[in-house]
Parts: sequence; C-alpha cells; structure tokens
Amino acid sequence: MGHAARTSRTILTAGLTATALGAGAAGAGLAVQRRAVRRLQLRPDPFAGEPFGTLRGRPVPVQASDGTRLYAEVDGADRTDLAVVFCHGWTLTQDSWHFQRKALRGLGRLVFWDQRGHGRSQGGERAGYALDRLAADLAAVIDQTVPAETPVVLVGHSMGGMTIMRYADENPELIGRKVLAAGLLCTSSGGLGQVTLGLPAAMARLTQRVLPRALRAAGAGSPAIEKVRHLGRTGSMLMEDMVAFGPEAGPHAVAFAEQMMADTRMDAFLGFLHSMVTTEVISDCTALGAADTLVIGAERDLLTPVAHSLKISECVPSGRLEIVPAAGHMAMMERPGIVSDHLGDLIERARKAIPAA
Repeated sequence: MGHAARTSRTILTAGLTATALGAGAAGAGLAVQRRAVRRLQLRPDPFAGEPFGTLRGRPVPVQASDGTRLYAEVDGADRTDLAVVFCHGWTLTQDSWHFQRKALRGLGRLVFWDQRGHGRSQGGERAGYALDRLAADLAAVIDQTVPAETPVVLVGHSMGGMTIMRYADENPELIGRKVLAAGLLCTSSGGLGQVTLGLPAAMARLTQRVLPRALRAAGAGSPAIEKVRHLGRTGSMLMEDMVAFGPEAGPHAVAFAEQMMADTRMDAFLGFLHSMVTTEVISDCTALGAADTLVIGAERDLLTPVAHSLKISECVPSGRLEIVPAAGHMAMMERPGIVSDHLGDLIERARKAIPAA
C-alpha cells in the first residue's frame, strides 16, 4: 500500500474512531468482537429470512441536471391519481424501504430511487456530494417519473428527509400544490455537528472538533480507501448495530443495513457526511408549512436524536409529530408496522385533499 493510501486510512480511522462509528470496532479486541457478534446473532429476530433487496419495480433511468445518471423504480406505473416518492438516507439504498414498499403497494404510484453514489445510481463529481445538490436530484426524479398532472407525497428518511426540506426551500411554489404532503423520518434540519452519538461529553467535544477536518483530508484519498474498506466488515456490522439501530433490532436487518453501507461509494460516504455535519442550518422548514407534514422520530435514535424531530415540528406548527418507541435511526426496518401505518395515514389524507376535477 502506498503512502497516500496509508495516510488516508490513518486519517479516516483517527476521525471515525473518535466517534461511536469507530469506537466499538477499533477499541474491541478480536475475542471481544467475536463475542459481541455472537450476542447479536443470537438476538431474537422477528425478520429472520426476510428477503431484503428482492422487491423490484419498473426501472426508470433519470438524468440529473449535471448529467449524473440516477436509478429509479416505479411500482404501480399505471397510476396517475397520486404519486409517493421515497428518498432514502445516507449509506442506504431504495431497498431500505423494503417493508413500506410491501405495505403501501396499491396506494398510488410509488417511486423509489437511489441517491447519487448509492445503490445503482452513478456517483458524479466528488464536489456534488453535498446537500446543495440533493434538491436538484429530487426535482429530476419527480419530473422524470411522475406525470405532470399527478399530485405528489414526499417521504424521506435521514438524508432523504434533508433532501425533501431542501427541495421545499428551493421550490416553495410547488408545496401545497404539486406536493400535497411530506413525511420526514428520523431526520434533521441542522446542528448535526453537535450530535454526541451517546458519547461522554469530553469525547463528544473531541469528535466535533476532529471529524470535519478528518473527513476533508480523507475525501481526497477516497479511491485508495475504497480498495481496503472490505477489511473489518465484522466490526462494521457491530458499529451499525450500536449506532444506527435500537437495542432490540434483529440481526438480519442489521446485516442488510451494513451491506448497503459497504456498497456505498466511499467518496459519497465521506462527502455527504462532511456536508451534513458542517451545515449548521440545513433548512428553516418554513416552506413545508404549506403541505400536510408528518414528522416521525425514534426514541433511541443516536444519529438524529428526538430533539431534532421536535425542532422540525416546532418549525411546522401545522404538522404532526409521532415518536416510534424503542427504535433507533433505522425505525422503518425495526418497527416497520408503526412507520408504515403512519405513512399510510399520511397518503390517505393527501388523497382526500386532492382537488375535485
């Protein structure tokens, strides 16, 4: 391995190890790690054998405004009465909506897409991995997968929710008219650089200082990091369980989320993380007040804590706030029935709000 690759790995490891993303894997000895994996694998699993990643719709190629090819799929392509566009979170793919895709089929034209650098979508230029780019990508997806006269419900998890907030900020004239409703799950309108991930205060402060610089330095070395990132996958799964899931999450769901993370391009991984933690105000959420807005938080979410959902709901007084008990950041995979029911209610309210022809 060359000097640049070693340097990039060292920087990335130093930055992420200072956070809970790396603390669990880096600090544990091999024997401890094996015991932790066994405990995870022996945990009761309500979704053992669930065929994650197998639900498919009609592929629809989407070209972003900068030429990047995005991948989308449509369920119920013959429906023009109402469209629901799902935006996934950081290091995930459209398949993170597995349970909702099953539960909500038949409620309209369902559109699922992979954010740039994730899943089947192209990566584009490294400078494009920023929150500023996401609103334009969502606009392209809506324009190229939804008929012009069809009203829309937007649903986003984590970075997908930030995508929706930015889209609303940049297209306020469409909110309440074209976009009738929005569902924001485990997301944030800003201040992610102050999230502690449950760490002690002193370590959290160190993380907040070190991580942005480490991410900037590592970004330039992302091609070299890409070549060695397959190492330490066991530790990666433990990190996923500790940081992204609640204490009762099933091992099959954790393993699938880790696989999606492992498949995410490293430049997208680093670029979007840097953009999220260094953008103090992602959105003021004002534009969303014109739509029926549902904010869903999760009781045990370490990445976008409940306080972030409360802040969004305070900025959209007309919206609804729901908290999923005992779930972590991946609430739609941990408590899928609760999340799907809330989203189903949102979709039906939007349908009733469609103006009569």
